[in-house]
Amino acid sequence: MKLDQTIDSLILDIFPVMPSSGSWPFTMTSIERNELIGLKMEKTVFASSQLLVLKRTDFNGGDLIDYAMKSKEYQTIPAQLRLEFLDKYNNLAESEQTLQDWTDRITSMAIGLVIKTALNKGLQLVPIDTDHSILDKHMGFENKELATFQLFDIYNLDPSFLAADY
Repeated sequence: MKLDQTIDSLILDIFPVMPSSGSWPFTMTSIERNELIGLKMEKTVFASSQLLVLKRTDFNGGDLIDYAMKSKEYQTIPAQLRLEFLDKYNNLAESEQTLQDWTDRITSMAIGLVIKTALNKGLQLVPIDTDHSILDKHMGFENKELATFQLFDIYNLDPSFLAADY
C-alpha cells in the first residue's frame, strides 16, 4: 500500500473507535511537502508526506448535540434519561471557552488514536512546530472555516523496530 493510501486508511481506521459517529469538531488530511514550500518552519520538513489536523471553526451547539445523539453512550442510555444526557451537552455549548476545551479534548483523543494506528501500520507521526496562523493563511483555511490544530511529519518505521520485544 502506498504511503498516501496508508495515511488515508489511518483516518478511516479511527472512525469505528471514536465515541460518536456524529459531527466531529475536526478533520484530518494528508498533504505533500511541496504544499509547504515558502512557509517558514521552525524545523526543516524532511518527510515527503504530512498529516494535518484541522479544527472546524464553525463547530457549534447543534453539531455538539448531533455528536451526542450519535454517540455510543447515548445509544445505551434508557429513553427516559436521554434528555438529561443531551442537556449536559447543551450546557457545554453555553460557554465559548467550555466548548473550545471540549473540542480540543476530542481532537486530541483522535490524534492519539491516529498515532496508535500509525504505529500499528509501521508509521511514526512527529509533530512539527509552526505558526498555525501562517499555515492557515498559506493553505487558505480562513475561507474554509478551518484552523490548524497540529501538523505531523510521517515517517516509515524500520520493520526491525516493530518486531523488537520491549
